[in-house]
Amino acid sequence: MGDLTEALATIAEVAIGLAGFSGIVVVLSRTYEKRLTPLERYRLTLLLVPSMATSFIALVVMGLHSSELPGAFRIGSGILAAFCLYFPASQVRPTIHFRRRIPEMFHAPVVWGLLAGYLVVASLGITHALGVFGPEPEIFLLGLLWPLFQSAVQFARMLFIRPMDPDADD
Repeated sequence: MGDLTEALATIAEVAIGLAGFSGIVVVLSRTYEKRLTPLERYRLTLLLVPSMATSFIALVVMGLHSSELPGAFRIGSGILAAFCLYFPASQVRPTIHFRRRIPEMFHAPVVWGLLAGYLVVASLGITHALGVFGPEPEIFLLGLLWPLFQSAVQFARMLFIRPMDPDADD
């Protein structure tokens, strides 16, 4: 039980650390504007929501597992699957909007790869929650790494990929 709890705690800590460090980078890279631009809000959403969701889900499952609730990891897989279906769906409209306005910031293989990853993790999460794979926690733990990976990709994109026209994101 200790190894699984430690793994969940580590995942939650990395997710919180990524979110915190990205906040520092955003503050240091800001211009003199007082408010975030729509593009900056969109990019922060793509980074912070998966990161915080990873941390939240890991902590919930850690609590369920520590209380020795049977099926804690299957419950976690169900929660993770719901997130992996809802979050990308909620970002379709802003992604299309910014893709039209700032096409140089969107690379089709990256966007489709991230979306495919969410769909794979959601499918695995649903089948694990239904008991197809049994109670093994590995399916859940591997799936939990996906939103964290997506946050890391978005963090790198925020650092290195900027719009050619700084006023394009207004």
